[in-house]
Amino acid sequence: MKKALAVLALCSFVAACGGGDGGDQPLGTVSITSPADGATINGPNVTVQVSVSGFEIRPAADGIVPGTGHHHFYLDTDLTPADQPVPTIPPNVIHKGDATSEHTFENVAPGEHRIIAVVADGIHIPLQPWVVDTITFTVR
Repeated sequence: MKKALAVLALCSFVAACGGGDGGDQPLGTVSITSPADGATINGPNVTVQVSVSGFEIRPAADGIVPGTGHHHFYLDTDLTPADQPVPTIPPNVIHKGDATSEHTFENVAPGEHRIIAVVADGIHIPLQPWVVDTITFTVR
């Protein structure tokens, strides 16, 4: 009986210490810095710029390296499932495997639009939990 209580106490202590893997804690953040959320901009070309914190942006060719990823930009397109590679579907889903943090969408029609920036690993699977930012803007 004493042994069972000791094991129970030890298990309770380990659980209280947060022995989990931090699975819900984001690796870092990505922020769309331009255009600003809600902005009205002159078209037809729209340049998207992003910044990150908490991890390093590296070329996709480097493969899967913990603490790193590369950018993908979605224009007026919904995200693909979390467990599937981000597709490259020009002109609306752009893969930035060269580790750059900027892309210009050309010939964007006047009206309201949405951009989603998502960071994925070296084989284009979105980092989990998602490292993502979304903005809306209007092209005049």
